[in-house]
Amino acid sequence: MKKFSKNIQDDNKLLKNDTKNIHNRQSMMLKMVTSYSVFLLIILILYLYLHVSAFKNAQNQYEWQVKSTLMSNVELFEKDLSIMEAYCRQLLQNNQFKKLAKADENSEKFWELGYSICTTMATDGYPEALLPVSEIYCYLPNSGYVVGSTYFVAQNQYYDQIKRFSKEAYEKWVKALTSSSAYYHFIEMNDFMQDNSQSSYMYIINANDLLYIDIDAIVCFIMDKTELSSLFECMSTDTDYHYLSVQTLEGETILSLSSDEDRRQETTYDVYTYQSDNYIYCYSYPSFAVDTNFAHPQILYATFFVAAIAGGLMLVFTISKRNIKPILELDQQLKATEQEKSSLLEEKSHLQKVMDNQRPIIFNSYVRQLLKGLIVSEQEAIYAKEFLGLTDSNLIFNGLYIVAYNNVNDEQKTLYTTEEYNQAVMETLKLYTGGGHLYCFSPSDRTYAMIVAGHPDDETDLITKSNEMINKVHDILLEKYGIWLFAGIGKNTDDIVNVWESYQQAGEAINYTGKNVIFFPYEKIKKDSNAFYYPVELSTKLIHFITTGNTPQVLELFSLLHQENIEERSLPINMVQFLLSDIRNTLLKARFTLPQNMPKDALKILDEQFNQHVSFKLCEDIALKLCQFFNVKSDDSDIISAIERYIRENYSDPSMGLNKISDEFQISESYFSHMFKEKTGVNFSTYLETIRLNEASRLIRETDISLNELYLSVGYNNANSFRRAFKKIYGITPSAMRDSKTNKL
Repeated sequence: MKKFSKNIQDDNKLLKNDTKNIHNRQSMMLKMVTSYSVFLLIILILYLYLHVSAFKNAQNQYEWQVKSTLMSNVELFEKDLSIMEAYCRQLLQNNQFKKLAKADENSEKFWELGYSICTTMATDGYPEALLPVSEIYCYLPNSGYVVGSTYFVAQNQYYDQIKRFSKEAYEKWVKALTSSSAYYHFIEMNDFMQDNSQSSYMYIINANDLLYIDIDAIVCFIMDKTELSSLFECMSTDTDYHYLSVQTLEGETILSLSSDEDRRQETTYDVYTYQSDNYIYCYSYPSFAVDTNFAHPQILYATFFVAAIAGGLMLVFTISKRNIKPILELDQQLKATEQEKSSLLEEKSHLQKVMDNQRPIIFNSYVRQLLKGLIVSEQEAIYAKEFLGLTDSNLIFNGLYIVAYNNVNDEQKTLYTTEEYNQAVMETLKLYTGGGHLYCFSPSDRTYAMIVAGHPDDETDLITKSNEMINKVHDILLEKYGIWLFAGIGKNTDDIVNVWESYQQAGEAINYTGKNVIFFPYEKIKKDSNAFYYPVELSTKLIHFITTGNTPQVLELFSLLHQENIEERSLPINMVQFLLSDIRNTLLKARFTLPQNMPKDALKILDEQFNQHVSFKLCEDIALKLCQFFNVKSDDSDIISAIERYIRENYSDPSMGLNKISDEFQISESYFSHMFKEKTGVNFSTYLETIRLNEASRLIRETDISLNELYLSVGYNNANSFRRAFKKIYGITPSAMRDSKTNKL
């Protein structure tokens, strides 16, 4: 009986365990199904989002292409109008033409003048070469004659015999030539022409509008409609109907172009209006959905979405059921034993060893970047100093350039492999630099670049100590390995970020070493006043600093160039011009690597600076402006906000002006003026004057400050200038405002 009872208890226990396991499996199954379902839903939502985004992007691209095409066509069209006007002005410079315009048929030499102008127009073929015109003629109201490149006849003879236009439209043609409402309009000539197989336009310019004196002459340009339409690429499509209207700023239409009316359908059209400096362009084109034959199959998408959810849920359930068993087994295996923990610790130790092995590579990489001038950001410079252990702010630095050669007189001691060669040099250098960190890397075989560090009290003899160290290293290498060592050293610097200058100088100095002089400081080089200092390496560095937006290093490089060429060499004017020309060419290379999406106005100002008289200061300003363009972290709005705060805090400074702002924020005066007006809507001078006068008004109303002190306290250095500016803004003088305050009290 007891045995039976025990069996029953065991069976109940097993049943409870099975029930618990089943419950755990069901719970995990539910979690897995839920997780997969959420993942599936996210994918479907992402698909819909991408679909909608793709449609919107395609629509935006379509509209942008239409607008950009129209804007480029407008520029070409208005350029042609300018060429027409320039041609007319050139024609009016001809004194014979002026005489002909004022003469009548009975005037002396009338026919001689007419045929002379006819010959002039025939030989001057540049307008027809540059413009889409088929004919140019001038109508002379005083005589009623028409002169062209091949004829000089009365207006009725031109109309009837030369052009053979419709007789019924003669009066309309004359009215077009004599009516001011037709001037500067493109008039369709189908009404005049008996054969309408070819559509043309007539554009009329009144010569009286082009000179300060009246010249009674009307210049007419005949253009074929097809050639005129070719100026607007947007009108050349063969698939859809397009319409373009050109209006004056007052809303008067001067030209209307449309594609074949037969292609017009009952569909949706968008209208884009663009205003240039002279005209308003209204362009009608098929909407994006019509042009791309795009339709929203909403029912299809909904069906696809529901089918995807249903199929996905079935797939989720199947995958979850299949994968739950391995997951449960994995859950048991995750109960790690002590042996597994020990294995994890060993793996961690291995990873630490790998990191320690990589540390010298990173160490040498930072040394290389500092000596090559490749450190861009301040944060990167701080990290490099911390990694190299050079965080002491009192340290001074120098760059050392070392070249090693075999001693040809001692061949039995020559190293035969580069590895052995480098190992001997590096170990000897480390031995005689104190045995600590060796801030050195090898730019190429048997050359070594090194950072030498010292304290301010060593500044006077840091080069001397380096000389002693190089001599000791040279002696030991020559004695043990048969290696000659030569070294050049640059000037000291108190900022390790600028140690690239010293390294550059060291590379120059090593050229002066020889068998009797194995160590040469840059300071001992005799500067030749007939040769400027601007090596290729500095040109490359300047481009690198500009394209990385590294303004401090650009300023440092220009300071170096100024010191070497202007202060120490005192170059003659012709050599200075050659130097500035080379620097300008370097800046042009950086200019043409700018992204295409830069603001056109800012680029126009920059390009205008390139055309100015070149000077050292101009080159520096251009370099700093290029830095601003390339510095992706800079934001014009943030700069303007900072400048506004600076003005509000320092408005009382009488020297406040464009030059002070330019020096304070390291931007050129012209670019700052343009950027400030664009962001704030007012000129810098107006903005500063408003702040000063508002403060002056407040001081008058709220304090008892004397009027003699008032103008000085708000930044003016002249009482009369302050009084005039105050009255211009408030309509009364400062003393009148003070009196009105007293009367109110």
